Amino acid sequence: MSVLVYNVSGLVKEPVGSTREYDVDDDVPVDQGDRHLTGRARMLRTDGGVLVSVQLGGIERAQCNRCAREVETPLHLEFDEEFFSSVDPHTGAALPPPEDAEAFRIDAQQVLDLDEAVRQWWTATIPMQQLCRQDCKGLCPRCGKDLNEGPCACGPELDERWAALAELSNKLEGK
Repeated sequence: MSVLVYNVSGLVKEPVGSTREYDVDDDVPVDQGDRHLTGRARMLRTDGGVLVSVQLGGIERAQCNRCAREVETPLHLEFDEEFFSSVDPHTGAALPPPEDAEAFRIDAQQVLDLDEAVRQWWTATIPMQQLCRQDCKGLCPRCGKDLNEGPCACGPELDERWAALAELSNKLEGK
């Protein structure tokens, strides 16, 4: 169950420019499991619904892309999304959908659910390559030893396409 669900029935009946602020300090479902997020969500009444300004922070846990060690990456989300009313707050009559078919909506019960917006922004914020450290040497592709702990016994691998050049280099060096 989400903690990022807000009943905005009072806010959408107020004049444009009215605001609400909410603290967030809870586990939020994001992709493959929950993440503990902290921060704030500020809601501003607009002509067509509610503009939500979010500032959240949390930790993304994953494996290093090179050595498979556990990595904790701090993430900080800052975004603004407008949620459009699906019904008139005073009459309950259905409103036409916004021009953007993928725009976020406030449901007929005047509930604004931030889950999907947070999930999308969180996913977009995760680094494409998560590393335990910038100079991570990774694993040996032949024996699997963690090269951050020292060299393996495999020795350097020579691509046979470069064998002739290596032989010439050895001759020039007098080996």
